[in-house]
Amino acid sequence: MKKIIILILGLSLYTCNEPYANLTTNDEKSQIIKTLFQKVGEENIDYLKEIFSDSMQFIDPHGNKLDKLGFIAGVENLYDLFDEITVENMDGDALGSEVETATYNNGIVWTNIWNTFSATGKYTGQSVAFPFHISYQWEGDKIIKEVQFFDTSVIEKEMNAKDAANNTSQKVVANIDMTVNPGYSTEDVKAFLEKLNNFIRTKEPNTYDYSYFISEDGKRITLIEKFRTSEDFIYHVDNFENGPNIATFMKMFTFKSFVIAGNTSEGLRERIKAYPVDYRGNIGGWIY
Repeated sequence: MKKIIILILGLSLYTCNEPYANLTTNDEKSQIIKTLFQKVGEENIDYLKEIFSDSMQFIDPHGNKLDKLGFIAGVENLYDLFDEITVENMDGDALGSEVETATYNNGIVWTNIWNTFSATGKYTGQSVAFPFHISYQWEGDKIIKEVQFFDTSVIEKEMNAKDAANNTSQKVVANIDMTVNPGYSTEDVKAFLEKLNNFIRTKEPNTYDYSYFISEDGKRITLIEKFRTSEDFIYHVDNFENGPNIATFMKMFTFKSFVIAGNTSEGLRERIKAYPVDYRGNIGGWIY
């Protein structure tokens, strides 16, 4: 009986110590990922089309999912945004940027890279650099999934500059100047706007900038609103007009000027035709 117990304990210890995955840095798949980034620097799209499976899934840092066609279009857009794309050397010493492949006991294989993307923006002219981590899942010799982890603000800034250069931005800005009606103090305004801001923040994820500014005498208010698309602006108007705050808003403020800037859609213009809007089209610069 004692021998059986010892044998069971020995097997248990062996099982606990058995690795769940093997890590390698000089294997064929790790080398393919190194070559992949070399080809990205050369703006060679054909290599990527070859090593990624036709049924691949791409997941960007925001959790958005694309198929292969969408992924390849995204890479081609990256080539259009940046020149001189490079990454740091990966030499397997784990002291800096690196790539490694994990082969799990269940047969699943992932290759992971952490590195720094460096380039020059074609539209801003700025030199940029940011750290990134990307994981690739394999099926045979093809990549079937790519998952990205990095701050996308550098790419978004370059896209804004591209939209400005081509006058293709869909973002819309509202600049509204108002007077505070008699009987309302600055404290009344602050209390109401705190309630209103909480409502907008909770209900409108695509209203990405919503700011009020008050004059020193407390008699004038400037409201700045930014929307990613005209459709987001329409959603805001629907939400505001059907929400609990419109009656107080109209009693507290009087419109003096209402400027909407950007490439507005006909649908938006039709929706807000009851308001005294002065439209301004894009002519230069960019909207963040």
